[in-house]
Amino acid sequence: MEPAERVFARDFSAARHTVDSGDGSYVVTPGGAWCRRLFIVGALTEKRGGGDVMQARIADPTGTFRITADWQSPDAVETLGYIEPPAFVAVTGRATLTGTGERASATVDAEAINVVDRTVRDLWVLATAGATLDRLDTLRDGGDERAAAALRLYGITEEDLREMAGMVRMALASVRPDISPGDIAPLVGRDLLLSALEEGGDARGIGFEDAVAAGVRSGLSARDARTALEELLAAGECYQPASGMIKLI
Repeated sequence: MEPAERVFARDFSAARHTVDSGDGSYVVTPGGAWCRRLFIVGALTEKRGGGDVMQARIADPTGTFRITADWQSPDAVETLGYIEPPAFVAVTGRATLTGTGERASATVDAEAINVVDRTVRDLWVLATAGATLDRLDTLRDGGDERAAAALRLYGITEEDLREMAGMVRMALASVRPDISPGDIAPLVGRDLLLSALEEGGDARGIGFEDAVAAGVRSGLSARDARTALEELLAAGECYQPASGMIKLI
């Protein structure tokens, strides 16, 4: 699968141009990012819609991403439906630009969305800051064709570069000082769901949809939560005391 770019919201939302390359069309930002797919992490602050189409806003320390999820990614639509703002989320999606000039609007078409925690958000900020600074250095040096194209499209000045560097400093100021990549440990989906079910429900158990929602809040997609629930049932970790109900053994 094509790698996903990391870019801050302020830079992405300022994009006004797309460039067709030999391998497709890219949304080009003033900070020199060439985006087809993005990986972003931030706080889900708003969502609306339903059915096959949902829209959301996700904030990072520099601004807000506009997110859409539609019938092309049904798991993303369903998962977003279970998540209540505010919540930290990670989104992988396609970069799109509608309109032209000052009316252009940059949006991320979500392919996948998952609930995460503050640690994941902080690590994303660190990685995105590094990637952004690398791009700014390349813009300053005019070091490759992509940088040259961004400079030409936006007429970027030395003052612009200083302002974008300031954006990076602002983002880094939001990161906890004791953050470490070792703070994240991968967990199996069924273990995540089992832990979530142990914290919820009552003497009668928990409704099937409520169990899926608990899995989503724990970081699973809706599809993965349903799969994990089927695995727990097959393994005898839980059972169905009544139709539509789940209860741990």
